[in-house]
Amino acid sequence: MRTSPFRAQSSENPTQTKRILKKLVSTLLATLAISIATLESASDLPAAVISDDGVSSVRLGLSRQRPAFRKAVSMLAEAAPNNQRLAGYYERVTRRVKGYDAQAEQYTDGEVAITVRKRNPEAARVREVEPRVVDQTQAATQGLITVALAETSEPNYSSPTPVESTNESEDQSDPPAEFTVGDVAFDTNPAIEHWIDYYGANAIGRRTMKIGFERSNSYLEMARAEFRSAGVPEDLVWLAFVESVWNPRAVSPAAAGGIWQFIPATATEYGLTVERGNDERADPFKQTRVAAAYLRDLYTIFGDWSLAMAAYNSGEPRVMGAIVKNGNANFWELSDKRLLPKETCAYVPKILATIRVASQAEDYGF
Repeated sequence: MRTSPFRAQSSENPTQTKRILKKLVSTLLATLAISIATLESASDLPAAVISDDGVSSVRLGLSRQRPAFRKAVSMLAEAAPNNQRLAGYYERVTRRVKGYDAQAEQYTDGEVAITVRKRNPEAARVREVEPRVVDQTQAATQGLITVALAETSEPNYSSPTPVESTNESEDQSDPPAEFTVGDVAFDTNPAIEHWIDYYGANAIGRRTMKIGFERSNSYLEMARAEFRSAGVPEDLVWLAFVESVWNPRAVSPAAAGGIWQFIPATATEYGLTVERGNDERADPFKQTRVAAAYLRDLYTIFGDWSLAMAAYNSGEPRVMGAIVKNGNANFWELSDKRLLPKETCAYVPKILATIRVASQAEDYGF
């Protein structure tokens, strides 16, 4: 009987074959272990305090488990071995998810970065808001109704109206308007200036802004308190303006509901009940608490508030996929290269523009 040439060749160097197989298995096990470790339950995360101005203790790391979180981290884990920059980013994401530190991503010179600074206690006197008892019968009766938002017509985003800009950071010595606390600072760019001009000068934009200011009076202090408690910049409460113009009964075509426009899956993953006759998204207090936790978790994943807001709009996997394709975690690069949906590219500038207008409301005639 003739010996198979393939059998003879495979037995020539069994040690080398075993070594290669062992290395492959070890690599796969290590990658799996890291991925699992980054997504363990938050119960064993070390506690940390963010309390320069009296903010209550905030436990770092993810507050909830969520399939979209797992998918986003897995996407990054798969791409990291082939890209040194993504490998470094993956390492920082892992540390943030595990709660070992809160290191933020660094933007290069010339990029618009959000700077979080100590809030000005005199700029906005915020009282502690106690959880209120919700009349379940009333909530069930009212439920969530579809509303037409005032912001139904917008200028062409691809052709923004030119506005003058000094491209300088907000003067930290100037107290902000009553609508903000001044804990978020940023330079502007044409995308942000476009929406500043829209909300400050365009007739439709001004009307929408005016409605938002009026509605926010019912929820602003509560929202600030929840964001402060969660370790989220308080000025980011204006995300609610872009989502719903502060309308707790707003419903989108995608079935997102409430001030913060949660889809049912996200709401239930964060502990809200979403049932016919009992939709807790109609409760501004409960949904605001979830929004603060969700934004904090998004920041934990991405390490940057611009990316966190982008993920709030289009989902964690989509933003992480764009980061992997770009090879760098930078919202403005993703936007310039059109790696994110057009809506998301406009979403973050809208929020920042709203914060700027709200912080200088009197200057804009509000």
